[in-house]
Amino acid sequence: MAKVLKFKDVNSDVEHRLKEFEKLRIKFKAEVKKTEAKRAAAGKPSKGIFKSISDFFTDSPAKTASK
Repeated sequence: MAKVLKFKDVNSDVEHRLKEFEKLRIKFKAEVKKTEAKRAAAGKPSKGIFKSISDFFTDSPAKTASK
């Protein structure tokens, strides 16, 4: 037997989920700002992922010790 939801119940559930989403969004924004502040404090400019990957592949291989 299917459960029939009243409009009021559905509406309150949607409002509750929107409030939870807003809390998560604010938390995420705070984490992003905190990470940016750490990078700025370190003084080292951050590289993008593509720049990091291309640098990895353009580095010359380490020389092995000869016997």
